[in-house]
Amino acid sequence: MKWNSITVKLGGSIIVLFLVVLLPLMYTIDQLFTSFYTNQQQKQTEYFAGQYSAMITDVEDVNSYHMFDMLSDLINADFLIFNKEGVILRSTAGASFQEGSRVMTELFAPIAQNRSVGLEYTSSAQPLFLAGKPIVIDGEVNGGLVVASNMDGVQQSIKEVRKWLFVSAVGALLIAVGFTYFISRRLASPLLQMEKAARDMARGKLSTVLPVTTRDEVGTLAVAINDLGRELKQYRTSRSEFFANISHELRTPISYIKGYSEVLRKGMIENEAEKQQYAAIIEDESKRLTALINDLFELAKMEEGKLDLHPEWVEVDDVLKSAIAKARLKASEKKIDVIFDTSSELLKLHIDPIRLEQAVLNIVENAIRYSEVETNIHIYTRTKKSRFILFVKDEGMGIQEEDIPFIFERFYRVEKSRSRASGGTGLGLAIVKNLVERLNGDIQVESEIGKGTEFILSFPLERNAGEEK
Repeated sequence: MKWNSITVKLGGSIIVLFLVVLLPLMYTIDQLFTSFYTNQQQKQTEYFAGQYSAMITDVEDVNSYHMFDMLSDLINADFLIFNKEGVILRSTAGASFQEGSRVMTELFAPIAQNRSVGLEYTSSAQPLFLAGKPIVIDGEVNGGLVVASNMDGVQQSIKEVRKWLFVSAVGALLIAVGFTYFISRRLASPLLQMEKAARDMARGKLSTVLPVTTRDEVGTLAVAINDLGRELKQYRTSRSEFFANISHELRTPISYIKGYSEVLRKGMIENEAEKQQYAAIIEDESKRLTALINDLFELAKMEEGKLDLHPEWVEVDDVLKSAIAKARLKASEKKIDVIFDTSSELLKLHIDPIRLEQAVLNIVENAIRYSEVETNIHIYTRTKKSRFILFVKDEGMGIQEEDIPFIFERFYRVEKSRSRASGGTGLGLAIVKNLVERLNGDIQVESEIGKGTEFILSFPLERNAGEEK
């Protein structure tokens, strides 16, 4: 396992967070137990000092203190009694507080002032807690009684608590490490799978599919990567088809130009009429090649967002009439009548007129190309919900329903057998779709086999037609 892997980082972060919580908690528990045991011992010692000091009626009656020897064994604590001069009269505390010696000032001073005292004291390496009470007889302080409690038991209890705290903390830490390792591996596993899938896609394995096991952000990311793989696969397929199509489209006119120019160069002609025929073929294929290159260049500019637009307020009818006028020559060759039902009002749009005319002309020419002779093409407009709608309907053979979603793709042809004879580049509708979208419009297609096809273009009537979305 790599030390810089996400599993280690995630697990390390969880462990650090666990320690940040555990260590202060252990310290708090230790302080609570220490304070509890110490306070209990001190309160008990102070209680004994108060109880037994009240039992003494004569400080100087040393013979009556023999009972404290028994009490010392009973409560596991030592006693010392001193008079009002601070001289110890009776002591069970050993060498630290010998009878006949003076009691320490820290005990004598507050008791002489009729105040209780409690302090910690270390004697012969033994920790003691001293609780002193004044002996008051007839309202006067005649001395004091001090109970000395050994704190070894308390400290031993605290040590035991600390030992078990440490054992518990180590156990909790080991459990946390194991749990964290399991959780971090489980959380990191999908991310590692995504990393592998991304690298596989980078190497060209676009069929890689990630399992989606959750509905959280990780699951959403897996779905996004799967979508990316499908998009890349589709893009690669489209790119391959595009290069195949463009190679095919370029090869045909170039072959014609090369073949017939070679015939002319070698003088392999019988008369002037044949010469003119070959020259006309070369001219037509040159025009076709030029149109293909121009369409490719135009489409590339649009897809890269480099197509310049110059919107202005224009009368829509004028733009449509201009496009129809340019298409009438091709329509007349097939005896097709282009019928324009002009709108009753002079409608204006804020749009690039040249690009709008180009889109309409491409649609009309496409309709002429795939319409039978002596048919009609109907063009009419409507307004609905703040949108301008343009309809272009022909009376051709129609488009199969399964072909409709693909007609705006480059080089896609509904009738493969007629594609070459029609003279189109296969890019016209792709250019139309890009133009309409650049003009902030929408385009739809409705078609019925044997009855014809209708293109429906809509643009906003507001002042944003032809501006950036």
